[in-house]
Amino acid sequence: MPERSSSRTDANLQVALAGEADANRRYIAYGFRALEENRPDIAQLFFEAAGAETIHALNHLKTMGAVGTTRENLERAATGEMEEIDVILPRMIRDAEEEGRPDAAASFRLALDRERHHRDMFRGALATFARGAPAAAPAPSRPGPRAAAAAPAAGP
Repeated sequence: MPERSSSRTDANLQVALAGEADANRRYIAYGFRALEENRPDIAQLFFEAAGAETIHALNHLKTMGAVGTTRENLERAATGEMEEIDVILPRMIRDAEEEGRPDAAASFRLALDRERHHRDMFRGALATFARGAPAAAPAPSRPGPRAAAAAPAAGP
């Protein structure tokens, strides 16, 4: 896909995408907390808002030209997972350990384990894609939403 020249609008799309993605994850977490507190009515509000934030983010991605062909998307996804595995998460784990945050280090380690799984899924799909064969069904990802909802809440 062709690269665009950088502009304020392109930068704004990046900022908007990050904001929508962050709001989506927060609203889902807030919805799970509302369920834990036996407030399904409030949870539904958060989950509905999270869905809307997803639509906004998808629109920004399309506008940015960030969604390519399936093959391009698989390659981009595998590359992104490798960056997290090789650079980003190891640095975050070290920082958390140096700053005495075993809770954060554990969260980053869990993410690192799952990113390896994601990398393998995308690589496997790329290999079968080249042959025209269907991709293998992914193994269930863990932890599920209940485990994520039970994770310690962030402090003030």
